[in-house]
Amino acid sequence: GEIWQGTRDGAPGEGSLFYRLEFEAEGKVSILRQSGGFNKTEIQNWHLENGQVVIHSNPGDEITDFDNATMTYTDREEMRFTSGDSFSNFHKWYKTNAYLHVLFVLFGLMLLNELCRHSKYANYIIWFVLPIALIPLFASYGVTYWFKWVKLYSVVGAAALFTLIRFTKVGDMKWARFGAAAFLAINISEAVLQDFSMGNIANILNAIGGILSIVTLAGWAKIHADKSKQKDMVWPAMTTFWIIAYDIWNIVFVYLNFPGSATAQAMVLIAATLPSLFIKKGTWLQARAFTLAGSFMYYFICPFMYESHVVPVPRNDELMLLAGLASFIANAAYAFVFFRKTKEQRLASALS
Repeated sequence: GEIWQGTRDGAPGEGSLFYRLEFEAEGKVSILRQSGGFNKTEIQNWHLENGQVVIHSNPGDEITDFDNATMTYTDREEMRFTSGDSFSNFHKWYKTNAYLHVLFVLFGLMLLNELCRHSKYANYIIWFVLPIALIPLFASYGVTYWFKWVKLYSVVGAAALFTLIRFTKVGDMKWARFGAAAFLAINISEAVLQDFSMGNIANILNAIGGILSIVTLAGWAKIHADKSKQKDMVWPAMTTFWIIAYDIWNIVFVYLNFPGSATAQAMVLIAATLPSLFIKKGTWLQARAFTLAGSFMYYFICPFMYESHVVPVPRNDELMLLAGLASFIANAAYAFVFFRKTKEQRLASALS
């Protein structure tokens, strides 16, 4: 049978909802719903009525999202889901296309990062001109959730600031270096608040991991544009251990709160981490801003591509708890190493 998938924005503090519908013979449909701490698969009933797909739950079912909703075909590959005042799109899912899209996101963002490293003018076009010129296109796709708009322009703003740090005298100003680090700290803080608002043990463990990630940020005053041909913005004090612990924390955050985005966001993280570890060390924050801003602009330009190619990940209460625990352990381990080293340096300084 056909497989259809869709995502919806949840209530404030709820994260997003991911659905996977596997239509079976004789009017049965297997529905997977993932959101926050909810992970359920139920067999329900469906039929066609006046060109619409109608789904009914059974007595005792926990997934009742489709009982009073309408699902109308907009074309052969898309259905519009409407429930009350909210709506979202469901897309017919093709496994090969979905996995190819994951690779496209990874390599596309890595290429974007290298373009921005090597071309001064590409930075000004991508981070200054396009975000303004494309507003009518962004608005035309009906992305109404305010949080997504805030995220888009906050990360684009960071990429623009980093461009000024690299190519202008702004890089000599202390406030600009602080702003670069503040972008990262604020980005983490927003996610920490989201995790705490969920209230699940896994989310709380991950939130603590995020706090540890913030308090172990160090050396922001040494952020600068180097003297290479690319004039990369480097953060010498940013360690590989911190980056890996951050990556674990971030992917766990998305896994717990936005399950439909977990695979794609993992590629966004990897697209920043690989270049900063194997192409040029010290450039992780720069790469993170470029790849994250690029991914948001891609989503706003063509939300269909993201929404129709979701690769679902295994998810249950046990896996979520293990993920939260892994995030906590990784960041606690780095915090232990960080504070021990800091204490040793202070002791050595006092004795010298």
